[in-house]
Amino acid sequence: MLKLFNSFSEEKEDFEPFDKPDVKIFICGPTLYDYTHLGHARIFLIYDLLCRYLKSQDFKTDVLVNMTDINQSVFNKALDQQTDYYTLTRFYSDEFTKDLNFLNINTITRLAHVSDYVPNIVKHISYLMKNKHAYSANGNIYFDTQTIKDYGKISKQSREQLKLHRLDIGPNKKNPEDFMLWNCSEDFGFSWNGEFGNGVPWWHIQDTTVAFENFGLHYDIHGGAKELAYPHHDAHLAQYKAMTGTENPVKRWMYIGLVFSKGEKMSKSLGNMVLARDLVDKYGQNLVRLYLFSTHYRDDIDYKEEDLLAKKKFLEKIHHVKNKKSDKTSPDVSSLMKDFIKSLDDDLNSPKALEIFEKICDLTIKDGSISEDDLDKIINILGLSL
Repeated sequence: MLKLFNSFSEEKEDFEPFDKPDVKIFICGPTLYDYTHLGHARIFLIYDLLCRYLKSQDFKTDVLVNMTDINQSVFNKALDQQTDYYTLTRFYSDEFTKDLNFLNINTITRLAHVSDYVPNIVKHISYLMKNKHAYSANGNIYFDTQTIKDYGKISKQSREQLKLHRLDIGPNKKNPEDFMLWNCSEDFGFSWNGEFGNGVPWWHIQDTTVAFENFGLHYDIHGGAKELAYPHHDAHLAQYKAMTGTENPVKRWMYIGLVFSKGEKMSKSLGNMVLARDLVDKYGQNLVRLYLFSTHYRDDIDYKEEDLLAKKKFLEKIHHVKNKKSDKTSPDVSSLMKDFIKSLDDDLNSPKALEIFEKICDLTIKDGSISEDDLDKIINILGLSL
């Protein structure tokens, strides 16, 4: 049975979806003002691996990715390029879809642009205000974190620790840790109409609304980079609890480690981005997958091109085995097949799974055999295209 790490208990726990065999997954998606770099690609590749594995175990996955097209960086780039935000974001939305295709990621079922949900966001903010979970201060709308008894549960911070953060600074806030829902006080050159005034829906309520409108009262996995635990996911959970009246609307928060380059987190601002499409164009998506899956999803990666190139020998072995067709799987290889599945059951331990797959290849090349069906099963789970 699949065990996944629970960020609350910090232990591996049996994964049972709310409505088996259906598994609903929400992934914090791209901000639509640039191309996909390797750090972003890693997140979507890990969830592609998870979904492919779940499918092999007779689960059905429904993967929702929010497309952040309402954001300060988006507005700034649109102004710099003297274009409207819609043209800019739809361009990068199309490019993101191309990157998914380049990476052979075909398990995402829904892409949701935040700007399509503004009326829903207004409705949810009104509900939160009516039920005393939100309030107006200096024209902006804030979420009252005191109404959620265990706010900070995901990032494991006490109220005293939360008060130390300078978050959404503004006059007349009730509590330092309260976060913004609707911004009426800044001029971005873009705004939307709300019953509480023209403004911009803020970051956290965007994702919560997209998730709620697509999945309803609960879903199974919320995913993204581990740096999003605070404030984003603490805020998301608080809003979801307030909107649904339930304590545990999300089964599992599944965090992916960061990708570093030249010793620092990969990002546009630091100028150390490695674009996913450039790597795929140069080396192919198979090599990128083998490289990224060779590190456990919860661990950080310090990207080095030589480490990626070191996977070429393994890929050559896979091609060799693919060309060595057989009708049956020998007993020693069959035993390793079971170990391959067990390793993925163990918190999606892809490094162990790849280690076992390489043993399968070595045995098959030497004197063992693997049937075409068994080999295809492994290849499909890993998302390789040979």
